[in-house]
Amino acid sequence: MSWYSIDAVDGALQRTKSTLFEPFSFWKWIKLGIIILLLGGGGGGPNFGNIGQQYGGEGPGWMQDFQGFGEMASQFMQQYLLIIVLGVFFFIGLILLFSYISNVMEFVFVNSLVTDTVAFWEYSGKYLRKGFHLFIIRFVLGLIFLVLIVAAMLPVILPVLNSLDAIENLNIGMFLGSIVMFLSVLFILAIISGIIQSFINLSIPLAMYKDMGIIAAFRVVFGKFRADWRQIIVYWLIRFVIRLVAGIVVLLIALIVLLVLLGIFSLLGFGLYMLLTSGAGLGTDNTIFWVVMVPFGLVVLIVLIIFALLISVPVPVFMKYHMLTFLESWYPESGIPFNNRGIPEQLQV
Repeated sequence: MSWYSIDAVDGALQRTKSTLFEPFSFWKWIKLGIIILLLGGGGGGPNFGNIGQQYGGEGPGWMQDFQGFGEMASQFMQQYLLIIVLGVFFFIGLILLFSYISNVMEFVFVNSLVTDTVAFWEYSGKYLRKGFHLFIIRFVLGLIFLVLIVAAMLPVILPVLNSLDAIENLNIGMFLGSIVMFLSVLFILAIISGIIQSFINLSIPLAMYKDMGIIAAFRVVFGKFRADWRQIIVYWLIRFVIRLVAGIVVLLIALIVLLVLLGIFSLLGFGLYMLLTSGAGLGTDNTIFWVVMVPFGLVVLIVLIIFALLISVPVPVFMKYHMLTFLESWYPESGIPFNNRGIPEQLQV
């Protein structure tokens, strides 16, 4: 029996090599880096007076400070309630906007790798609707998991809230047991969420190239999983190992290159500083000193940002190619129109 996820490693490596290095294109790496970056989108406070009275008189010093803080927070909320509410809605709106953009980029990223052509704006416009549908699906799933997490937190929070007046009455054993149960539920939810997201990721190419909705594509993938679940289990294990190994390798390379860059820039910066101060006699209070040093700092910042974009490309590209190559073998009807430039025939399905 052939394990498609293991066989897909060679194909993913060849496709990654062909896309990123044959030939090397700086702007292609930058555009892919940007896509990958976008993938990663009554005001009264509580009254503490009664708590102080439980301890008699004015209460301990820390209780008085806490009470004062509560009163200040209450006054601040009352005075700036409208601004705070508008700020919260604006922040939530930004999160939803970037989340929507992230979901559109899922399709842009896949199509860029499949066609071996990164057309950012063209692909973005093409997949706005499918990206919106994916955004809605993930938003609903996120709300469901949030409700489940909050429900799992209640056994931890309620005993604490009920024991605020007399913290010594808190049953430590039950409290610790509730924490263990909450962490267990959180772990199980994380696994379920990862499984669902894996199915969704496999559904995206089907929705694109078989012209169907995300939910319909999900049903196809899930039906295929029920008929051939062993391949998916091995697929998850292989991807975990690959991601771990590739992440460590890229991290080590990134650290080495970063140290080299920082060493070079530190020497250049120190030399420029000595040239301006000792050579030209300029102090830090001189305008010309900052006219020279600020642009140098901006150049360093730009170089580091470009380095971060470039170093972020190889692993996600390889992982996505691995997923697509696996899907092509596991579900030949997927219809993925790969640009197989430079790919040996034996690695093509």
